[in-house]
Amino acid sequence: MSTSPSSVVRAVTVVADVLRLAVLAGVAVVALSNDVEGAVRFTLVLLILLTARRFRIPPPFDLAACLLLPLATMASVWNWYRQLLWLDWVMHGMATGALAAMVYLLLVRGPLLPSPHEQRRASIVILTTLVGMAAGVVWEFYEWFAEIVVGVHIGVGYEDTIADLAMDTLGSLLAGLGLLAWAAHGHGDYRGRLLAGES
Repeated sequence: MSTSPSSVVRAVTVVADVLRLAVLAGVAVVALSNDVEGAVRFTLVLLILLTARRFRIPPPFDLAACLLLPLATMASVWNWYRQLLWLDWVMHGMATGALAAMVYLLLVRGPLLPSPHEQRRASIVILTTLVGMAAGVVWEFYEWFAEIVVGVHIGVGYEDTIADLAMDTLGSLLAGLGLLAWAAHGHGDYRGRLLAGES
């Protein structure tokens, strides 16, 4: 069995695509159960993951998003957070970090941002962290809207919101460090190579 970099990239891409199909199936399952808000969440995740596929996010970051975003959505829709209170914090950090890295790479692909090799190292980390913080704020707005305006019981509150935003920030900071390490190993020298995930 070949273990060349190209074969590993192909294998990771296939796994990510299988996870995307699983999210599509999740949309159908949740919709058939009459959970409209849950179906909306899965649909949003699917659109995000399809965007990552469309713009060829590097395989490690694509796979992280394809794994963590659906997992966080499942935990929310099926109330795993109420059974394991610590899981909410862990998933906020990991899923938001994966999303922050993905959005950062989309901004580079835009090109709204210069390639990582053209930025100061601190800029990669700071920008990724800020992207994740912004995404976290948008998510908290959504949860407030769903609970207060639509009437979906989510259980949001001040302490929960602050803790979630803190974990969003930490996860995005770690994602920024991961992007920095990725670029430092020669993967951020120009846009096409970075976003194709080539070695």
